[in-house]
Amino acid sequence: MEQAEPATSILMPPPHEFTLADVPCLTAALKRGEEKSFQWLHQAWASRINRYCFALAAGNETFAVEICQSVWLRMVRHIRVLPDEAALWNWIACAARHAASDQRRKGGRYRGMLNRFTCWWRLRSTEAESASSIDHLLSALESALVRLTPLERGFVESRYFSGASLEAIATQHTLTVRAVEGRLARIRERLRHLIAEEMQRPPA
Repeated sequence: MEQAEPATSILMPPPHEFTLADVPCLTAALKRGEEKSFQWLHQAWASRINRYCFALAAGNETFAVEICQSVWLRMVRHIRVLPDEAALWNWIACAARHAASDQRRKGGRYRGMLNRFTCWWRLRSTEAESASSIDHLLSALESALVRLTPLERGFVESRYFSGASLEAIATQHTLTVRAVEGRLARIRERLRHLIAEEMQRPPA
C-alpha cells in the first residue's frame, strides 16, 4: 500500500512581507504590478503621500486629490526598481510635483490659485535641490498646522491625511455633513495663507 506523500504546505515559508528595509524587493513588485505591493505601500504611506499632495495643492482639496490620484497612476505606469527608502520617497515626491506642474499648464479652475503660489514653490532640477524643497514645503505645512487650533488641526488630519469620510467626521463631532464641509472650507482657506507665509521664511 502506497504511503501518501506528507503535506508540504506547513513547511512552506510564510508569504513575503514587504518592508521599507528592502525597497528593491518592494519596487520590483510594484513594477510587476503586484496588487499586494500597492496595497502594502498604500497602508504604509498613504497618509504621508496625502500630506505632501495637500501641501503641494496649498490646501485645495480637489486639487490635492487629483495630484494624489496622478501619483498612484504614475507609479503603476512608470515605477522602477529603487535602492532605498529615500530614493522611493524622492521618486513619489517628484511624481507629485510633476502632476501639480501638469495641472498648472492645463490651467482651468486651478490656475489662479497656483499662480499665487509660484512665488514660494519652484520645481527643482537637481536631486539635492528637490530634497531641500521637499523638506521646506513639508516643514511649512507642519508649521502652518501648528498655528491652527487643535480642533481645526483634527479636522484636517482626519479628512485629508487619514481619509475619513465627511459622514464619519460629522458623527464624531455631532455635526451635519454640511456643517463639516463649511468648517473644512474655512480651515483650508486659512491654511493656504499660513503655508504661503511659512514658505516665505528661509529654510532652516
